Amino acid sequence: MKIKIIVPITTKEFEESTREEVIKFASPGTEMSVEALQYGTASIESSYDEVLNGPGIIKMAEKAQTEGFDGVFIDCMGDPALDAVREKLEIPVVGPARASMIYAADLAHRFSVVTVLENVVVLVENIALLLGLRDKLASVRHVNIPVLALTDIKKLTETLIEESLRAIKEDGAHAIILGCTGMLGVADDLSQALKNNGYDIPVIYPVAVSIKYLETLISLKLKQSKKTYLSPSEKERNIWEVI
Repeated sequence: MKIKIIVPITTKEFEESTREEVIKFASPGTEMSVEALQYGTASIESSYDEVLNGPGIIKMAEKAQTEGFDGVFIDCMGDPALDAVREKLEIPVVGPARASMIYAADLAHRFSVVTVLENVVVLVENIALLLGLRDKLASVRHVNIPVLALTDIKKLTETLIEESLRAIKEDGAHAIILGCTGMLGVADDLSQALKNNGYDIPVIYPVAVSIKYLETLISLKLKQSKKTYLSPSEKERNIWEVI
């Protein structure tokens, strides 16, 4: 099967690190193509960023379907443009926030998301509400580190451990979701640190669960409901003439 990984930002450096990461979780025979946007914002940390990057995401997803890809993964925890792309495409489209919350809700009574900045908290809460999982969401905490500064792995790991322990002790979380797909290579260390503190709970890594989820949908010949995500009507849309 062929999967298109859309890195929905303009920071090209994320292409290679994402490519190296998704390959770890792909099944034998799964072909991965990773591509960042040509225009938009350097990172996504607000609804404003999501809207600005939306056209680029849609355009790249449409191209992927035309090129014969079997599924699309939008690699951002805000699930930007996910509904729009699902309306337009006839192949399965997955966003990491929804996929991660579904896994966490099944594995634990309540879960918390530890994201990057306070700006993202409401975005994550709204996704849980849309999924009907708001009562399962114990909290959304943040490490106060911008997406483009997540390369400081030591600082990120230390802050993730601190906020995750608070989510467990103060908010009643029974599982933790990493709240940004740019939090690469820290899930195992976080899981071990929580165990060392007496908490043997799931740590959900959005990139991993999303790749496996999308592979499963493709294998089972499942996709988004076209009763839910009706195809857009035919009309003039001149945005593509200027972008």
